[in-house]
Formats: sequence, C-alpha cells, structure tokens
Amino acid sequence: MFEIPYLENCAEILEKRFKNKVLQKVDLQCEKSINVSREILSESIVEHELKRVWRDGLSLRLQFKSYSVLELSFSTSAFIQVIEQNLKADPFLLNLHFSGGSIISVKDTRKSSTFRLNPINTDIPDALSKEFTFNYLIGLFSNKSEEIKCVLMDQNLIRGIGEAYADEILWYAGISPFSIVSKIPLVKVKLLYKTIKYVFIDAIKQVRKINPIGYNKTDNNLLLIHNISKKNSPTGGMIKMKVISDKKVYYTDEQYLYI
Repeated sequence: MFEIPYLENCAEILEKRFKNKVLQKVDLQCEKSINVSREILSESIVEHELKRVWRDGLSLRLQFKSYSVLELSFSTSAFIQVIEQNLKADPFLLNLHFSGGSIISVKDTRKSSTFRLNPINTDIPDALSKEFTFNYLIGLFSNKSEEIKCVLMDQNLIRGIGEAYADEILWYAGISPFSIVSKIPLVKVKLLYKTIKYVFIDAIKQVRKINPIGYNKTDNNLLLIHNISKKNSPTGGMIKMKVISDKKVYYTDEQYLYI
C-alpha cells in the first residue's frame, strides 16, 4: 500500500511536473473502478488545467481548473508512473494524458484500486493535520477495547496510517501492537502522539533524499521493523511477524504489552 511518506513525495512531484498542464484525454480500463461514468468523468476534467495535487489520507487528489477533484486510492498491487512523450503505455487501469504528451499512468494487476470524482470531505482527522490533536487521541482511546494497531490503521478513526508505518510507530513508542488502547497509560499515549508526527516527518524527508523523482510505494530500505529482510531492530531485539486477518504485524519483545 502507498503510505504517507511516498504519497507526499508523489504529490509534490506530480504537481511540480503537471501543474497548469491541460488534461487532454482520460483512458479508464474498468468503469467499476470509479464512482461515475466515463462520460461524466471526461466532461468534468478533460480540457481543463491541473491546478493542484495533494495527499489526503491514503489517497492522492488532483484538482482541475473546473474545480472538479479526482481522487486516486491505490491497492497493494498498484503502481503509478509518468510515461514520457511518444513512449508506449503498458497495460494500465487509468491513464491521464496531458498537454505536452506525458501521461500519469496507474497500473494495477488486480484492478482493485479505486477512483472517485468529487469525493466528499470528511471530519476524520489526517495523521499529519492540525485537527489530529493529543486530546483527540485521548478521547479515541478512552473507551475502546481494540488492539492499538487496528485502531491506528482504522481510516474511520485516523486517516493516513497504513500497515507498515503503524508497526514503525509502535516500535519507536515502545508499545506492543497487541496492546488494548484503553489500557495504555496517559504518558505512553502522549509519547505515541509525538512519535506519529516524528516518524512521518522524518520518513518524508528520507524519501525526498533517496527517491526524488520516483513514484513508487513503500521502500523497504526505510523500514526498520516492518521489513522482511530485517532480523533485528536497531536496538537488537528479534523481529517477529504474525498474520492477523490478512494483515502482517511486525514487532519485537522490546515493546510493552498493555492488557
């Protein structure tokens, strides 16, 4: 899955590359991938300049001069790339053809990525937004009996935290992913809140350095815990992995279990 650091990087690169370019054509392979017909999609954004690209939760949003917004939500099998002028496009799920000949292309072998025209904005805070406060996190945890990793990844509670970075955050905070949220002491909740911000801000900086012109999803080289090639944490703990409800959980015994 594309996660915050890579989506932030991708949004910055695409905006810099395509801002003020006119969208000339949309190719959509599977109409079930979007919430409107091909005709409505084209009428809304084709022949309009791209004005802004930004990350929203675990999605990218593209706003056009028509004020229409196209949201791109990527599955684990998706890949996004820019196809240069006169180069042939490989099999794709969505191609956005811009003036000058370049194409933003979304490929997905499973065709499970989804796109939405003019998505409804939500009050659920993004993990890097000013609305995501310490008090919000306290209120979120106060009466819940779920495990902490499940809560962090629930996009109906906090937007933007995915499977890989949930593990990274919890290791840095010293909290077991199997901890019950209502059992975590206040001092650790405060540390967790600060850790969420720190881990993402640092990862965004690192992605900009090592992948300045790429559009790839999570680079395992940046992951210290959620990484199949790593045997031990930076402090020497053995990294363990469990699969729960089709989700991989990476952790060490260095993390305290609150139950």
